[in-house]
Amino acid sequence: MDRILGISDRCGAAIHALALAAAGGGKVTVADAALRLGVSQSYLAKVLQVLARRGVLRSSRGAAGGYELARSPSGLSCLEIVETLDGPLPERDCLFERSVCGRGSCALRSLCQKMAKATRQALEATSVAAIAAGFK
Repeated sequence: MDRILGISDRCGAAIHALALAAAGGGKVTVADAALRLGVSQSYLAKVLQVLARRGVLRSSRGAAGGYELARSPSGLSCLEIVETLDGPLPERDCLFERSVCGRGSCALRSLCQKMAKATRQALEATSVAAIAAGFK
């Protein structure tokens, strides 16, 4: 997703894992989510630990342990997850990583601004519950 939306793979894994939790009654294990998403358990565990420290998830240990959503999935936007993990969405004035036209005068600046605005609005309007509907 990074090249299209400016969102890290870490955020993509987090949103998917949160949606799996929502689809499963609010809980998910790292092992199950990692298997379903095709990522390593250690990688996903680190991502989910960050979300637990930031109050998005609650963790529990033991045989029935895992992660539980700390808030309603319908009130948790994808934008919030992205900004929790990676900070504000990057603003780009050019489709090139480094502008070839010069800062602020890129021929594609208007297009980049429209894309950034649309991406932000789409992420803000999409809840974890809406993503979870795709897993049911």
